[in-house]
Amino acid sequence: MSNQRKVIKAVALTIFCLSLATAIGISVLAFTVYKDINFAADERLFDNSKTFESTRFFANASNGEKYDPVAIEISGSIRKVHYSLEEISPYLKDGFVAVEDKIFYEHSGIDVKRTLMATSNYLVGKEKTFGASTITQQVIKNISGDNQLKIKRKVSEIIRALHIEREYTKQEILEVYLNVIPMGDNIYGVGAASRAYFGKDPIELLPEEAATLIGITNAPTAYSPYLYPGACLKKRNVILGVMLKDGVINQNEYDLAVSSSLSVIPREEREDRFDSWFVETVINDICKDLTEKYDISESAARIMLLGGGYKVYTTMNVNVQETLEDYFENLENFPAETKFGLNYAFAVTDSLSGDLVGVIGRVGKKTGNRLLNHASTPHVPASTLKPLALYAPLIDQGMINWATVFDDVPKSFIENEDGYTEYPRNSPNVYDGLTTVSEAIRVSKNTVAIELCNIMKPRGVFNLLRENFGFDDLIEREGAVTDIALSPMALGQLGRGISLIELTEAYGVFPADGIMRNARTYVSVYDHKGDIALEKTKSEKRVFSESTARIMNQLLMGVTDSGTAKSITLKNYIEVAGKTGTSSGNKDKLFIGYTPYYTAGIWCGYNNGESIVQLSKSGLQIWDEVMTLLHDDIIAKDNPKSFATEGLLLLPYCIDSGREYSDVCIYDPRGTRKGYGYFTEENRPRGECDRHILCLYDSITKAIATDGCPEDNLVPVSLISVPERAFPKEITVTDAEFVYRNIGRFDQRPTDYALPYFAYTIPDGVFVGRSKGRKQFNSNCYLHND
Repeated sequence: MSNQRKVIKAVALTIFCLSLATAIGISVLAFTVYKDINFAADERLFDNSKTFESTRFFANASNGEKYDPVAIEISGSIRKVHYSLEEISPYLKDGFVAVEDKIFYEHSGIDVKRTLMATSNYLVGKEKTFGASTITQQVIKNISGDNQLKIKRKVSEIIRALHIEREYTKQEILEVYLNVIPMGDNIYGVGAASRAYFGKDPIELLPEEAATLIGITNAPTAYSPYLYPGACLKKRNVILGVMLKDGVINQNEYDLAVSSSLSVIPREEREDRFDSWFVETVINDICKDLTEKYDISESAARIMLLGGGYKVYTTMNVNVQETLEDYFENLENFPAETKFGLNYAFAVTDSLSGDLVGVIGRVGKKTGNRLLNHASTPHVPASTLKPLALYAPLIDQGMINWATVFDDVPKSFIENEDGYTEYPRNSPNVYDGLTTVSEAIRVSKNTVAIELCNIMKPRGVFNLLRENFGFDDLIEREGAVTDIALSPMALGQLGRGISLIELTEAYGVFPADGIMRNARTYVSVYDHKGDIALEKTKSEKRVFSESTARIMNQLLMGVTDSGTAKSITLKNYIEVAGKTGTSSGNKDKLFIGYTPYYTAGIWCGYNNGESIVQLSKSGLQIWDEVMTLLHDDIIAKDNPKSFATEGLLLLPYCIDSGREYSDVCIYDPRGTRKGYGYFTEENRPRGECDRHILCLYDSITKAIATDGCPEDNLVPVSLISVPERAFPKEITVTDAEFVYRNIGRFDQRPTDYALPYFAYTIPDGVFVGRSKGRKQFNSNCYLHND
């Protein structure tokens, strides 16, 4: 017996210690949570919900700053109408209390008994969800959007519910609850639900109709009368049983109700059932700003916005957005690959203001809210990053100009079992040799991008992109992943990426003369009282000089004129500039292009982000078709705007040296090597060409002349000097046959110097020969017996 007592005492002591430890732990947790709760924010959300109405969105036909009186209302998908308790059927009011919180009028915010039982079940693992939420606690969840199943969240919810009970009456709490509860199909509150499902005001509902709505709230999709009518009917009858038991309805009402059919009206297929891609983008931006201003969660901000009776004045251009929607919802405009997951996104900003005026997140008619939006999701920018990260900054700093020459050859070699692998590799695996900046950007030379990145250093490029354009998704370091390296910073092969909207916003710096303007989606937000709740002013920051931006416009026009985007036809009617990009493995294809009127970006890729993009219709063609539609009215007018070149110098240069064109350059066997480009006085070609070396060519043997060649056969020829080239393997370089090499012996004609036959005419007034003293031939090329 004494052993039994010892065991009982030990068990009792253990239980006591565990209980004490649990109580202490919960107390410490509660104290910690209490300090972090923003009670003022809860009161603001509650007060906002007391007049909960649908928010309205407006666009401006003139796309200007002032909306009235030309404001055009655009659709929002949220349906919400606020009803007072007096306007709501007792079947609904009392039914909700009976089903959700029987002691609602007695407790002070929490049901202590049910909470202790739920906590016990949770701790011992019997039930991993808490349950036991009172109507007051559900109000907290519904106005804050905080639904995480965590102990800390539950403790916070309890404390906040107690606070709400002290500040507001039971009638106020119940009214808010009935007007904010989610009812499926983007419907909030029993009033809007009553209209949508039964075509009635909530005061007119029959018991079975009230029970249907109460049942839907438990799981709006699972108990949808349209999607799952059987489950909905079964749940309704269960609710009716509870209402009978608690005296909300009598036996006769129950018998009539439970025997009735599910009498919902036909589902309303509204065209505005889902938010447009633009409205959804606006909502996301406003929610972020509300979160910051009012110190609330993003979920709470979303609820606050969509049901706060706000008026939102957006930057949307109605014509632009409607044109985009008409085009992208028509699957006939897209290749057959879209049937297998291929998708597109499109974003348009105003080239003058920088505001976002149109956006599409994916192909096809929008079938839901908060779907994956490829316009706002980060994607690998590839070569579209080069103008922003490399070319413009280095031109701005005077480190390079239009004519600066780099050698398009591999920059490094990695030794392996098969020999050497060069980096970077061109596609096709051919290199062009001496290449100007204008040519490099026109055909998107990766080798030149690597050299430019080495000038700035990857860290410098990384910092510049964050500072100038706010690309916050760049990865400084996440485990072994970093964007501070050559491939990400030079070639745009980023670990996470940049969104299409951000890229389009950034490219607006070029048509805006170097000023970066934020791509606003809204101008102002007014609350239900008519007071301004948010205002989005234009943010302007000079990123590049005016001259740099204007030079970049001309450089990027080369891409559309004859470069990687030469297929664009809009350039035949109005000036177009831009840059293409293709990610590693062809998984993302992009083009960011602009005119003096609109800047637009297109992304193409698969939803899974893994498949290779092989197109029967290119993204360039789609961009071209859409932007041509947007410019129809502009094209019809005389003299459309052009990109400004005031303040720039149009000067000649040698395309092999980037320096001033000289008489020696004339004799290049490939023909004229004179190029023209835009420069500033401070950053222009200076000094004569130092790449061309004048030699003599034997027109009979078709080789560089050596000692003893008949003078009658000789013509002048200029070869290019590239002494820095040295490769451990054979590399195909297209200008290699025109490269001068000092071999040290000239008693033979080396075949690797052989040039193709060419017709050559000596320009008038130019004497060829040492006797005249007009030209100094390189003695290593030409040995002549006096």
